[in-house]
Amino acid sequence: MRTLLQLCALLAIFSPFTALTPVHAAQVNQVNQLGEWSNLTFNIEDTKCRVGIASVKLSVSTLKPEDGYLVGEYSIVVPLMSSKNDKGRIILPLNNNSVGDIGENGGVLHGQAISYKEGKTANAIICEVLPLKNKTILLEITTDDRTLEFKSNYTVSEATPADS
Repeated sequence: MRTLLQLCALLAIFSPFTALTPVHAAQVNQVNQLGEWSNLTFNIEDTKCRVGIASVKLSVSTLKPEDGYLVGEYSIVVPLMSSKNDKGRIILPLNNNSVGDIGENGGVLHGQAISYKEGKTANAIICEVLPLKNKTILLEITTDDRTLEFKSNYTVSEATPADS
């Protein structure tokens, strides 16, 4: 489909009798935006927070755009209570923003952290991206027990073939 839209765009440029209708122009713009989503990834540095005397460590894989969402995996490690360790999938709707827009202009993404453990409910996750504060990201994960608040740094980078 993308090739067909690119061909239509080329025909509109080189043919004086062919012009893109507003609908076609919107489709070309949508394809370009989806292309931007698929070429950029969102990387969050490992971080930790404290819950009482316990340290809770968070690792997030590279978040990749998939169908309008940033998707990746997370790992939570609680050294003093290994039964609270968790791994799962993060799903954050981009809400018609591109990865580049979020990384450059910031924003708040509300999504879910879905545990791989059987029988666990999905946890709400809020990511506040603060580009003007040294590319800081605030992650708030609400579990059945409490809300964990993490602070980290992020980078937006171009996807490599290995990321696909």
